[in-house]
Order: sequence, then structure tokens, then C-alpha cells
Amino acid sequence: STQQVVVLPIVEKINVLLVKVKRPVIGCSTWELPAGGLEKDEEPESGALREFKEETGISVKDKSRLCSMNPLVVSPTRMPMFPNMFSINLNYQEFENRSPHDNEIEAVQIFSFEKIQKMILEEEIFVMLPLAVLSRFLLSKRSLT
Repeated sequence: STQQVVVLPIVEKINVLLVKVKRPVIGCSTWELPAGGLEKDEEPESGALREFKEETGISVKDKSRLCSMNPLVVSPTRMPMFPNMFSINLNYQEFENRSPHDNEIEAVQIFSFEKIQKMILEEEIFVMLPLAVLSRFLLSKRSLT
């Protein structure tokens, strides 16, 4: 199975960028983090930036802007998948100046940390991997009460 990459985009230190992905299998669109599979012989960093650009329209050339995050095991009983997880800091201008995203994506939006927390609690975010990454990230932000 291909290695997966996941990107947690933090905008101006107070928002998270999410993509609304069309998921025909479950008959709806879901809020997720930009993610995807690596191509053959592709480095995780390159793959992360490529998937990020495809899904958000934001092109980042500098790989050093990616920060590695501690891995999560997706399913310990089956294929123990350890996705390559990165966070990246963006500014509003990069978000505003983005190019069109690919057509599997319905929308690209930024949400405050508080709003993300609400979306998790109200089950608007229910895809396992982004849910885990976002929850861990938000819980690490002690400023949230």
C-alpha cells in the first residue's frame, strides 16, 4: 500500500485550513486535512507539498516550512499505517492568493481553533485521521478552555 501524507495547515497561528472532499462512497462531502498518497519514489516532503497544492491551490516550494509531527497508527489490527504527518504555517495572503484546487475538492476554508473544536463536537468533522490530528493539536493548545 502507498505511504500516506497528511498536512495540518495553520493560518496566522489562530486558524486551521480544511478542505471539503467529495466522498461518493459515503454519499457526502467531508471536512478533512489535505492528504493523499505518495507517488513511486517520492519523498514524503515533496508528496506533502504536491498533495497540498493539488487540494488547496496553495503552492509552497520551500520544504523546510514543513514541520514533522509525531505519527499516529491508523489501524493497529490491520496494516499498521503510519502516515507521514506535517504541519505548515501559512499567512492570510497565501490563502487569499491561492490557485484553483482540483475537482475532488468542493471547498477550501479556514476556521478558528474554537470553530474546529465545535465542528468536532458537533460531528461535522468525522473522518478518523483528520479528527485525530486536529484533536491532538487542539488539546496541545492550552489556551483553549
